[in-house]
Amino acid sequence: MKIKETFIRIRDAADDRLRSFCGALTPEKRLAAILITGALFAIVNFYMIFRAIYDIGRDDAPREVIEIAPIEVPDFTGPGSQEEMVRGMEEFFNQFDSEEDE
Repeated sequence: MKIKETFIRIRDAADDRLRSFCGALTPEKRLAAILITGALFAIVNFYMIFRAIYDIGRDDAPREVIEIAPIEVPDFTGPGSQEEMVRGMEEFFNQFDSEEDE
């Protein structure tokens, strides 16, 4: 509950300061302040949007193409004994172990 109370106090303090600041302004100055801040936010918003669109099409760094060698899968369905099948499977999986060591 402490965190919630702290946020409420901060919100109330900011609200009081903003009301006292805006209360001291004349209606013309208040309108000018609102228009200036609105224009400032709009300019920053448009800058960020157009900058993001511009950066999408840029190609600053060349992209690396990773070449992956095709895996040779042995045929385990052919005629043969159980030992040949196990030996073939061991050879198949050992090729991955040797590639990781390199």
